[in-house]
Amino acid sequence: MSSTRVIESNTIGNDARIHQGNVIHNYASAPREPCILIPFLRNEELVCRQDIVSELDRILPLSDDYSTAALYGLGGSGQIALDYAYRRCQVSSCSVFWVHADNETTFTQDFKSIAKKLGLSASLDDEEFLMAVRYGIESSTPWVLILDNADNLGLFGVNHNGLCVLNPKEHELSLDKFIPRGPRGQVLWTSRDKSIAGSVVAARRAIKIPKMTPSEAKKLFESVRHNQRNNDDTKDVEELLEELECLPLAISQAAAYVKRTSTSVKEYVSKLKDGKKRWRILKQSQSDRHRRHEVSNSILETWNISMKYLQAENKTAYQILHTHAYLDNQNISIELIKQAALYASNNDDDKVTEAIARLCDFSFLNIQVAENGNRAYKVHKLVQEAMRYGLSRKERKNEGKHFSAAALEIAYTLFPRSPYDGREVWNKCEKYIAHAQQAYTYYKLGRYQEAEETQIELYRLQRDKFGDKNPRTIMSEVGLAMIHFTFRRYEKAEEIMVRVLARLQKILGNTHRDTMKTMRHLAITYLALGRREEGQRMIMEVLELQQQTFGHKDHSTVITMANIAAIHHSDGRYQEAEGLRVEVLALQREILSDKDPDTITTMANLGITYNAVGKYKEAEEMLLNALALQREVIGDKHPHTIGTMAHLGITYHASGRYMEAEGIQVKALALQQEFLGDEHPETMKIMEQLADTRRQLERLSIEEN
Repeated sequence: MSSTRVIESNTIGNDARIHQGNVIHNYASAPREPCILIPFLRNEELVCRQDIVSELDRILPLSDDYSTAALYGLGGSGQIALDYAYRRCQVSSCSVFWVHADNETTFTQDFKSIAKKLGLSASLDDEEFLMAVRYGIESSTPWVLILDNADNLGLFGVNHNGLCVLNPKEHELSLDKFIPRGPRGQVLWTSRDKSIAGSVVAARRAIKIPKMTPSEAKKLFESVRHNQRNNDDTKDVEELLEELECLPLAISQAAAYVKRTSTSVKEYVSKLKDGKKRWRILKQSQSDRHRRHEVSNSILETWNISMKYLQAENKTAYQILHTHAYLDNQNISIELIKQAALYASNNDDDKVTEAIARLCDFSFLNIQVAENGNRAYKVHKLVQEAMRYGLSRKERKNEGKHFSAAALEIAYTLFPRSPYDGREVWNKCEKYIAHAQQAYTYYKLGRYQEAEETQIELYRLQRDKFGDKNPRTIMSEVGLAMIHFTFRRYEKAEEIMVRVLARLQKILGNTHRDTMKTMRHLAITYLALGRREEGQRMIMEVLELQQQTFGHKDHSTVITMANIAAIHHSDGRYQEAEGLRVEVLALQREILSDKDPDTITTMANLGITYNAVGKYKEAEEMLLNALALQREVIGDKHPHTIGTMAHLGITYHASGRYMEAEGIQVKALALQQEFLGDEHPETMKIMEQLADTRRQLERLSIEEN
């Protein structure tokens, strides 16, 4: 039955609600016994954050007045609200109710549970039923209502600017009118959205839940794993908490995993740092009696709903955030954000300011002071991780390619073209170098198929933004040519590079870095095509130009020297190759570092040359050092790491250590098959080496018998 206009209402005693004007219904009052409806057990592992608890008790005490408060932040609000609810249960006459405010469905379902507990009829029409529950709660004095996960404030008549929605859409039901407001009642909201402060509750009655301090985080970790504690793993725990950036959910998940699997903290940290295992670990949704079973509490999925809200209400904010999934998580300048907004087709300063505000509202961006004193922002590393995981899913791969390519282009746009123009330019280099490195890392982790897709998207973005003749667009074509080279599509690589080189020579001249870099790539391509005289002549021309223009110790000059050493090796001129590779390694250690990928590659290549000249002891030492560094820097499954393993197997074989050779060749083959497949030439090469090793083992076995 639909209701008509209500003029006034009074509460008479505890027995009935009478309406002057039209009579709607007479609702039975709530039971005199307090009603407790909390869907979770009390969290005995909770770490008391006394400053927050004290402030909450101050602004939301049990009193004869109606009052509200809100807790908001990236994580931890729900558990503090749960603690508040159970502490209010200790007041003998207080009723406590819990409602999931994620959406209209969960809100209505929980109101039905409350109706059943209060003995109210569930046969009323939707709005009448919800209103009946509201009045039932108000009659249960004193009472407390927790409205949990109210991230979508539009459900309660507030838009994303924190303003009241005056004319909601016809099909939308504003749930605000069903929130109890009677005397002796308290409503506590939890939300990730900061705009709840000043809209749903007064700004002074909203408490931001900051990230845990290292001390609080450690207490939470130890509390969850309790009897698994090991006094010797203090440093490992500190490293873990730093990796998780003290996020409560992540800490609880890690501790639960360690406890359930009897894994050491050191081993768990190692898995987190392994690119492939990391997502497998973080994706797990550990059972938690303090959270809903039907909702994933995986770190990689916990922000999904908030991301969807963001995408629906502010696409610029959504695109800015997802582009920054592929950049460094700290020192995010306004310039970086504005560049990301450009790829969302939005260069309106007001729109960008609004997007930043929304990202801060959800704690996806947090303000920090940059080293130069200017305002900058940071993103939680696990938020970035969750976004990259979501974008890696099959149905979102194109989206992921777009954002990773945009990140590369932004780093390329803001990074200085030449770091040789004085201190001012170096300062700019330092400002953006972390972002450039991070973008490149996610772009090229040895996953060449994905790299090709990203490079094509990057070329498209640059062509659309700058045109075909812009040097940036042209150099992205060089990147695409190198992908073709990697897949042994040498003719296609040559076709692109010849065209690109002609453009660069015309636009930039022969002595520009990009021109010389392209000449070097083309020379290597000629060599791969068997045109050795042409390739060797061109690469020597490049080296001469680089030495004249940049000097002997310039990074690009050293790379060309390394390429020439490789030519000497492939031509069988091992003594020349050895001498040049020793020189290159010394220069790289001086101007780069031992852990730079180029330095490690030279170490591995020098080991290969030592093999060729029969210096097996030196070869083993160099290859083992290179392999250890590769595993640390680029991981076990990178093709360079697998190649070094294969060459170490050759060294063991040549030294007559066939058992050791077989062991490492088996590992290298399994990784290569996973990475490149059975039919790839590199895979078949390792198969042949392993077969030869096993023939030698069989021969030795026959001789012994």
